Amino acid sequence: MILAMLAFPAPAAAGDLSIGLGYPYLSAKYDFQSVAAEARLVTGSGIQVYSGRGYWNFHRSRPLTAFAGAEAGYIKFDTLDMKGTGGMAALFVGGEYAVAENFSVLMDFAPTLIMLKHGVYDVGVSGVEYVVNMGFYYRFGGGTAKRPAPRAVRPPPQPAARPVKAAPPEPEAPPPPAAAPRPARTSSAAAARALADLDSQDWRVRRKGAWKLGDLKHAPAVEPLIQLLDDKSLAVRGVAALALGRIGDPRALLPLLLALEDESAYVRASAAEGLGGLKDKRALRELSGALKDRAAVVRKAAAKSIKEIGRR
Repeated sequence: MILAMLAFPAPAAAGDLSIGLGYPYLSAKYDFQSVAAEARLVTGSGIQVYSGRGYWNFHRSRPLTAFAGAEAGYIKFDTLDMKGTGGMAALFVGGEYAVAENFSVLMDFAPTLIMLKHGVYDVGVSGVEYVVNMGFYYRFGGGTAKRPAPRAVRPPPQPAARPVKAAPPEPEAPPPPAAAPRPARTSSAAAARALADLDSQDWRVRRKGAWKLGDLKHAPAVEPLIQLLDDKSLAVRGVAALALGRIGDPRALLPLLLALEDESAYVRASAAEGLGGLKDKRALRELSGALKDRAAVVRKAAAKSIKEIGRR
């Protein structure tokens, strides 16, 4: 495990690498966006199994990941009555449940073909066993699942330079009463406190600050909120995306388009909803693609935002 950490320091810091302890195995697991690879060592009672696993994560949502996959390995055994080598192959299906920020429990069911060769009498033994695996995993790098690297996004198409009938001006909001300066000072102080909260080490405080800035529609907070789209906490990333949509500043367009590729379905849905708040037709292409997202909450948010932009 230590060697794996030394060999892959960046993935460990990014939250891709985890170590597992099961009965009776040790493992190192590396997670990509939709697939994962794992090396396992099973030992006990004179038997050692060295195996590799490949995972397909067909469903990922906080806190549950459902997967299927295959495993193959080499067996070496030296017991009181047998000594030799062999191999194993298995197909498995199961799930991994995050019980804390850095810890998860993994369980799967694996019909396993075992083939052994007795070294003394050259006798082959094979058969199928039905195995239930369970282990506890610790993830390095902040405990959040790997977020995919932002893919290259083409700049949103600029509107064609052709005469457009000017839309009627929207009615201006009535000015605040001149005799009521206290709310303005209160809002300014609240915005200053919320901006300070964004630098907190506690993700709950950062989330609260982002929510308050969106509620106040505080335009100077756009750049700090854009930076929060890369926060290690998915709760903070999601609220930052919602706040940017409430503020409605066009500078948030490209960052929210990139957030549609977030690993978390909650963050992708929040980004889709935030794009609806911008009401920029240049987001329609990416929102249409989000209608095919694997998570229903993302598809619903994308459909709602497409309607909001269309009503503009």
